Order: sequence, then C-alpha cells, then structure tokens
Amino acid sequence: MSELGRKRRIDIWSHFTYHTNENKTTCQPCGAKITGKNTTNLKRHLQSVHPEIHAKIQKTSDDHGPRGNKASAASASSTQQQTISTAFQSSSKYKMESKEQQTKEQAIARWIGRTGLPLTTIEDEDFVQMMEIVDRRLAIPKKTKISNLIETQYEHERQKFKQRLAAARRVSIGLDLWTKKGLTASFLAISACYFCVEQIKPAHILLALEQVAHPHTALSIKACVDECIQEWAIPKEKILTVITDNGSNMVAAFKNTTAEETSSEADSPGSETAMESDSEIDDQRYHHVDMEMARTPCVVHTIQLVVHMLQKETTVKRVLDKARTH
Repeated sequence: MSELGRKRRIDIWSHFTYHTNENKTTCQPCGAKITGKNTTNLKRHLQSVHPEIHAKIQKTSDDHGPRGNKASAASASSTQQQTISTAFQSSSKYKMESKEQQTKEQAIARWIGRTGLPLTTIEDEDFVQMMEIVDRRLAIPKKTKISNLIETQYEHERQKFKQRLAAARRVSIGLDLWTKKGLTASFLAISACYFCVEQIKPAHILLALEQVAHPHTALSIKACVDECIQEWAIPKEKILTVITDNGSNMVAAFKNTTAEETSSEADSPGSETAMESDSEIDDQRYHHVDMEMARTPCVVHTIQLVVHMLQKETTVKRVLDKARTH
C-alpha cells in the first residue's frame, strides 16, 4: 500500500536521515539533528549551513520544476512560432523600398560596374537561378535600374577621388598610348599618382581612358591631357611631372619651348634644309607644344630601349640566335 501525502524531495533527503523513534532528522554532512521531518526546515538548514549544497538543489529545482517546464514549453513554442514566421517570410519578396532590397541592388550594381560586365547579365537565366539560391526574397532589378545605380555610384566615387586629389600637395600624371592588333583602334590612358592625405598612403588611380584617332599627334595628346586635368580640377602648378614613354610625339607634346628657342632654331644654319626634308605629316605629328608641365621618361620604357640596343650588337645577336636554335 502506497504512502499517502506529499512526495519526498529526493534531492533534499539524500543529505538527511530520519529517526522514527526520536522523531529527529540527522544532517549527513555535519551531523546536526533537526526536530521532525519538515522539508522546509531541512532546506533552511542547508541554506544557512551548507550554501553550496543548497545552490545546487535550487538550480536543479529551477531546471526540472514546474516553472522550468513552463519555461521550456514557452521556449519551444517561441521557436516553433519563429520557424513558421521564417518559413512564411522566405516565400515573400522584399518590398522595393526596403533596406534589404536596396542594399542588394547596390551590391549587384557595384559588381557589374567594377567588373565591366554587360547589363544583360542580370537577365541571364543562370544568374537569376543563382540569386534564387542566395536569397529567394530578392526581386531581381531591371537593366535600367542597375544602369542608374552604376551611374550614381560612379559619380559618388568620382567626387570622392576629386576631393582627395584636391587635398594632395603634388600630383604626377602618367600616360600610356597603345594600338590594338590590326591597327583598328588606339587608346590613351591617363593616370594620377599622389599621396592621399585621407588614407595616409600613396595612391595611383586611372583618370581617363580615351580612344584617340590617327595620327597620334602632339596636339591631340595635349588636348586629351588638358581636358582630363580640367575635368578633375587639377591645377597645372600642382602637377609635379608627366611620366611618358620615349615616343617622339610624347617628347614633343611635353617639351617646353620658349620664343627665343624657336627663333634661334629657325635662324640656325641648316634649319631650312632640315625643315624641307621633313614631311608634312611628321611636322604635324612631332610639332612642339608649349605646356607648363615637365616630362619624365618612363624607366621601364627606357630600359627596354637599352635591351633593344643590346640585341642589335653582333656578339649579343649571335648568342641569342644560337640559344633560339637550341
């Protein structure tokens, strides 16, 4: 026959022994005797004399007691509700004006703009499927929107670098001119080297990449450089030097000639003969242009000229030809 009354607290009574004949309970850790067998008195004894045992019992009671069960049930219910909410949200698209949608659109525009990919990339079937896997709530933007975002980002970056150039004490301009195979098109790249005060480090940025028409005259090169530095608001007095290759058109474009030098060259003996020997095209291409910017020859191009000169030497050419045959 089962014993009636409240069920014993095993976690508390494991530290006590009750003596029926004395009606007293003995504390096992310290041997103290407590009258009766009231659980509250036993718990109070543990709290005052054995606080470490009482703390352990209290923790066990909180984890497994009625309140702990209720907390666990509430936590499980909250988790289930959160899961349902997440599943519902994953099937719906972001609102077009939401921060999440706009942030991801700007990221796509930045990626396409900086990699030079065509705008039709966002309409590619594989790209759309990839974005569905990455974030199915994202609504893929149209080409027009991406184009507008790229223009906005470009203008923002342009203004940022413009401010950095304005804060720079000196700027060096670099030029490079090349032609595609088959002479189908020629391009002139204009870059700037400066010490960025904001980032506290040297910087090198591309200012412009212009397609230039033949012939590549000093005047056309001058026009491109003038337009570029005017667009970026770089004063000529701030330009330390212009680094170019050793092409005759580059040398002519950035060679500062005064009126006295021009007059002395025209009056010098043999100058008329030299002028008559030059063709009209060469005169146009290598015409000296007055500019306030000093030119510095590119070290790499100069070294390459030295290499070409060495290759023309008979002894060096013989060794190279022998090495190539083997």
